[in-house]
Amino acid sequence: MLCRLWLLIRPLLLDKKYQVELSCCQHLGRLAGVMASAEQNPVTLHHHKLYNRTILLARKIHGDVASLLESYVEKQGLDRSICLDSVDGVPSAAAQPEGEMTAAERLGAGLQAYRAFQALLGEVLEEQRTHLTPLDTDFHASIRSVLLQVQALARQLEELLGCDRLAWEAAGPPALGGLSLFQMKLRGLKVLQELAHWAVRTVRDLHQVATHSPGSGPARGCQVQAE
Repeated sequence: MLCRLWLLIRPLLLDKKYQVELSCCQHLGRLAGVMASAEQNPVTLHHHKLYNRTILLARKIHGDVASLLESYVEKQGLDRSICLDSVDGVPSAAAQPEGEMTAAERLGAGLQAYRAFQALLGEVLEEQRTHLTPLDTDFHASIRSVLLQVQALARQLEELLGCDRLAWEAAGPPALGGLSLFQMKLRGLKVLQELAHWAVRTVRDLHQVATHSPGSGPARGCQVQAE
């Protein structure tokens, strides 16, 4: 019986075309098995969806900040090309040594920056309400909308990175000193410009992390912590 079966299948095994087809079928079968396993893993699905939501939110922040910047320079009477080197205390996306950090570590640095931006945007909003544009409630609402989005982005990054929010909240936001009206305007401009840069960087870093470890668990970039 076995001899007859061998005589039947031996010509097929010697056929190179059949061997190629068999190899392709086996490869597709393995790929389908991996995909099915991923689809059945709730942790994988959760993190895949969380990566996508975080990317979309970072892109929305960039778009909203770009629109807000146009209104900001007009309402404050500023030129967007004005030098902001004298403005301190605003996280700079360009100042981070990206080449020396993994994508997950860069996301951790981004989380640290967004935590700072929450306090900074709160200050900018209060300065606009109290000193600079007290009657422009629509403008205040636009700033608040961006602030809420930054808060949501920070929470999503915390979940992706497996970070502890309570430890940061217990420390509270950094103390910000008093500024002249012109200094308030400049700092607000730098806050928005740098936030836009960070949003672009975060989208890039999220894509890199998702590509190398697609939804398998937290990215573990929490070693970069706020002081």
